[in-house]
Amino acid sequence: MKFASVHFIGIGGINMSAVAKLLLSKNIRVSGSDIAFNDQIRILQQKGAKIFIGHDEKNIVDDIDAVVYSSAVPETNPERVEAQRRGIFQQNNFQFLGEWFRDAKTILVTGTHGKSTTTAMLGKILIDAGLDPTIIVGSKVPDFPDGNIRIGTSDIVVIEGDEYARHFLEFIPWGVIINNIELDHTDIFKDMQDMVACFGALLDRIKENGVVVANIVDERVVTLLKEKKEVLKKKNIISISGAITAHFTLQVPGKFNIINANGAACMAHELGVSHTDIVQSLESFKGIWRRFELLGQYTGALWFSDYAHHPTAVQATIQAAKEAYPGQRILVCFQPHHRNRTKHLFFDFVSCFEGADIVIICSIYDPAGRDATTHEDISSRDLFEAAIRHDREQGGTQIMEYAENAWAGIERIYALSKPNDIVISMGAGDIDDHVRTYLTKIQK
Repeated sequence: MKFASVHFIGIGGINMSAVAKLLLSKNIRVSGSDIAFNDQIRILQQKGAKIFIGHDEKNIVDDIDAVVYSSAVPETNPERVEAQRRGIFQQNNFQFLGEWFRDAKTILVTGTHGKSTTTAMLGKILIDAGLDPTIIVGSKVPDFPDGNIRIGTSDIVVIEGDEYARHFLEFIPWGVIINNIELDHTDIFKDMQDMVACFGALLDRIKENGVVVANIVDERVVTLLKEKKEVLKKKNIISISGAITAHFTLQVPGKFNIINANGAACMAHELGVSHTDIVQSLESFKGIWRRFELLGQYTGALWFSDYAHHPTAVQATIQAAKEAYPGQRILVCFQPHHRNRTKHLFFDFVSCFEGADIVIICSIYDPAGRDATTHEDISSRDLFEAAIRHDREQGGTQIMEYAENAWAGIERIYALSKPNDIVISMGAGDIDDHVRTYLTKIQK
């Protein structure tokens, strides 16, 4: 793939911006557009990218020879229409990465939960061991100067493998980590069988003599391995579980992070990293952006931001907080993400807040490019009413409230917080932006 100038539509996205940084590092001219300014766009501008706010056919200038678009950008986008009219090469960001790294020793980190953290853990181990990998993660890693990407010189590439829209099938990996499989992205997968089949298709694409690191505590992962037994005969299968495979202390809380660390450790071992180097690296891992990220202390309460937007992740984060801070009140401000997910996993959401003392449920965040009108019959108020009913039926005494939007939810959780409380904002939408803005505001 040889391009002189590439234009990105939706350049501010966490993966899109990583791809743009990759090309800038190779002295390829980069331009891009997005609907709003953000930190990633600011960084890209500093690196020399030309950015347009808003989508317009005029943004496709004469010297562009390729267009990379986010999967949230429809074919009717004026820039995609103009690129199509002019016959300019187009791919979504994962198709582009799949082609770019086709000849690399690519490791995909997959699963419904824990992908970003496990990718960052594995990447850190390989960096510390001197293997100089390239790493692309769907978050920001404090140790990476560019946040969501670390560009190395070796042929080893570690990528967070996104199952949404079956994106990870764009790669032909050497290695795959499967942490877990739970039904999610119900606007893409019609049922669990469909989702498991997608992971099965990924196993079909692993290079001969490649490696699969699989969490055998997860029954769906175990079932998948049995179904793909013939395909996997020429692969090295490494099983991980919730048991600690080495004695070390993690700085990040939660039993799920033990599994994340084990997965990263097993794959690093297959790449030749010593036991001692693996342990030392994991013990110094401090976590990543929006994964139980400590934002600071405000009026005596510790505030955290977390990306949890699936019922299992919400429940696991609350449990991790209780284990890390025993005896302290847990306050949660939750912003559901996508109406389709909220509707299809509704009854799982109803019970996932158990363990929290105070819960504020905000209105649903509708992500761009994913139809918000299909399930207008579902709302956060429905979830709030069902959740508080569930709590009372279980004999609970949770304080639970509904907020019209994320900002109102953050204001309310702040008003209810007391010294020594643990406050967690949760969701994959814009609640993180709101909480950071709010906490900055109250400091002034």
